[in-house]
Amino acid sequence: MNATSRWSLGTERRAVAAAFTFMTRIPAGRWIVHDLSDLPRSAAWFPLVGIVVGAIGAGVFLLGHQWWSPLVAALLSTAATVRLTGAFHEDALADSLDGFGGGWTAEQVLTIMKDSRVGSYALVGMILAVVLKCVLLADLGVARAPMALLAAHTLGRCASVWLIGVLPYVRAATPGERSSAGRPFVDGVHRGRVFTATVMTVITAVVCLGIAGLIAVAVALLLTAASGRYFRRRIGGITGDALGAVNQLVELGVYLMLAAAPVRGWLS
Repeated sequence: MNATSRWSLGTERRAVAAAFTFMTRIPAGRWIVHDLSDLPRSAAWFPLVGIVVGAIGAGVFLLGHQWWSPLVAALLSTAATVRLTGAFHEDALADSLDGFGGGWTAEQVLTIMKDSRVGSYALVGMILAVVLKCVLLADLGVARAPMALLAAHTLGRCASVWLIGVLPYVRAATPGERSSAGRPFVDGVHRGRVFTATVMTVITAVVCLGIAGLIAVAVALLLTAASGRYFRRRIGGITGDALGAVNQLVELGVYLMLAAAPVRGWLS
């Protein structure tokens, strides 16, 4: 296989379109034809999806702030990003909360995570997560929330790439079973794609947040590493739901860091 067949502008355009189709409701497939084989390569562009989703969320926040309070603007921004992604990561977080909260063995956790019913862990956890996200964005205000949205959404998507690159996928393929969200990326995320995603993410975080962007990257790395260790211990690796849950955890972690009193004082 020569270099041209491994990489070309055309294949990367297909990969970008696959990333947006996989993670959002943006109809990228209308302009660029792609298929399932493009998904492994698309992981390198997950942070780009975060940039676009975060930018739209930031725009809605700024627009909403023109007429309403920061809290209302934060609610509208969160609603916009949820609608844009089809609650993709929120649903994964809910399944993970039920699975890890209600299951004792790895088999029990995986079975509960596949159950479409919403349990008490998911219900309470999602309410707390959404409320906390909106309150933190409102607290950051118009001066910091838009850039925080851009950085946090990008870091959250990159966290998925980091985990895919180092942990095994634990659900076995079953004939006739609908493909799980994480399975197309198994063995498809090599060091080059992790490097591409990481560079894109670090640059975005620093451009958006300055020196605080490096702290945000460190927070994302720590949360991702801790989550990965937990997943390995509880179920032996990752699932699509686990990846989505970490996305939300990292996003919240960045907002918490930026809203913390010591950091605010240092940045002001």
